[in-house]
Amino acid sequence: MEFKKPSDLVRHIRIHTHEKPYKCKQCFRAFAVKSTLTAHMKIHTGIKAFECQYCMKCFSTSGSMKVHQRLHTGERPYKCLQCSKGFASSGVLKAHIRTHSGLKAFKCLLCDTTFTTSGSLRRHMTTHSNIRPYMCPYCQKTFKSSPNCRKHMKTHRCSICDKSFKKSSHLKQHVRSHTGEKPYRCNLCGRSFVSVCAVICVMFLRCSICDKSFKKSSHLKQHVRSHTGEKPYRCNLCGRSFVCLSFFRHIRIHTGEKPYKCDECEKCFTVKSTLDCHIKTHSGELYIGI
Repeated sequence: MEFKKPSDLVRHIRIHTHEKPYKCKQCFRAFAVKSTLTAHMKIHTGIKAFECQYCMKCFSTSGSMKVHQRLHTGERPYKCLQCSKGFASSGVLKAHIRTHSGLKAFKCLLCDTTFTTSGSLRRHMTTHSNIRPYMCPYCQKTFKSSPNCRKHMKTHRCSICDKSFKKSSHLKQHVRSHTGEKPYRCNLCGRSFVSVCAVICVMFLRCSICDKSFKKSSHLKQHVRSHTGEKPYRCNLCGRSFVCLSFFRHIRIHTGEKPYKCDECEKCFTVKSTLDCHIKTHSGELYIGI
């Protein structure tokens, strides 16, 4: 076999010697060609600029995307000469050919165990170190192998709507929104809730005078004033006092401000609820007798 450049011959010889001088500093993978290492390094950056046109899944390299797209097209361009079986990538074909020969060309430098594929060796090498290059994007937990990381990531994902959560407790609570399950019951009022937090809130956000409960502390404070008669918001223009922040709507009576505008006729209103009622006269939902 002839080669145009000495460098091409050097690269070719590495096919026979299995020499891979270009090593990744972030994982155990090594490569025969520098350009392959450069493409591999993109995996560790997290940048995935190549999108599959069939399922919109993104990949770090165009080569990875092309191999993936063959899952959609069914294309198997790499054929085994011994059994005619086809494969989507040359790497998988090479690994398959070794099953015919029984050759285990990949040897662990630490314990002399041999493997049929470089991937098997790579997974084995993680048993000799504490390096965990695969990180879960939801909880930042790290793993020694990609399959283990992917398996773990499923524990964060809702099997019904595919939504993801950082904590398993949040996922369990979310799943109940689909199933309707409300396992936490308030002993005071008998109501059931999705989470124990909701029960605690209802128990503590309770009016001490009439025992009514509220979801928000601000609503409870406003309610208590209906018992005490307290009206802390006072209008400086007319002297009227108010229980809650409706005081600000009252001020517009004096200023003439009408911030809510109808898009149909440009008529303006002081309060949003009045605008909503007015809009129905345009749509025909509200009949006004004359």
